Amino acid sequence: MMRCLVRLLLALQSSCSVLAGVCLVTAGGLYGAERFGDWDGSELDVGAAISIGLGGVLFLLGLLGLLTSCSRSYSWSYCFSIILLVIVILQCLAGVLVIFFRNEIEKLVDKSLRQSMRSYNLPDPSDSPYQVTVRNTWDGIQNILGCCGVMAFTDWSDTEFGTPGLVPESCCKEVVAGCGSDIDFGVDNPDLHQTGCVMAVQGEMAENIEMVVAVIAGLLAVQVLGVCLSCCLARSVQVEHCDL
Repeated sequence: MMRCLVRLLLALQSSCSVLAGVCLVTAGGLYGAERFGDWDGSELDVGAAISIGLGGVLFLLGLLGLLTSCSRSYSWSYCFSIILLVIVILQCLAGVLVIFFRNEIEKLVDKSLRQSMRSYNLPDPSDSPYQVTVRNTWDGIQNILGCCGVMAFTDWSDTEFGTPGLVPESCCKEVVAGCGSDIDFGVDNPDLHQTGCVMAVQGEMAENIEMVVAVIAGLLAVQVLGVCLSCCLARSVQVEHCDL
């Protein structure tokens, strides 16, 4: 009975890994399908490639976990637990590196966001899936967080979309038809959100730091649980083999 429960929990944990991998591969693939043909080594190009690679690793790891949950080989279960443990250690090291190189990472995020803004456009039947995703993502973030642009609404003036004096209507404090047109980027616009989305996200994280820490700790705990479950399953199967 206990072994069946361990197998079930390991399968559920592995299924989550598979799902996360599919999401990352899909996100990177949407960009790559349209832009990898003109690869120029930009931050978005590299980010999309990393997303696809990381998603592939998570997907493979999830499949291995599902295989382990069905396997009767204790040696393989031990091997899988070691693989998980190594990945947990690598993630901890990556977290330390993020803290040490925080400023550089913030600059990369800033450049990537500005590059994504260049793909924003008004709805058109010929839009690619990537363009639709970019538009919906920017509109969603600006609506929910009450922000505009990366650091300020003037960031839109550097895009082809904003050159005629346009910003997305999601930048408006009160969204009405045409509220994002005829914008003078050289003066204050009190009808637009003044806070950039980077600052808005940082503010939300600072206000909900307990939740952020809890989510990170929860993700780490789930992976450590996977290591424990693999070891428990391996030990259980090993004892069964010895009894036979």
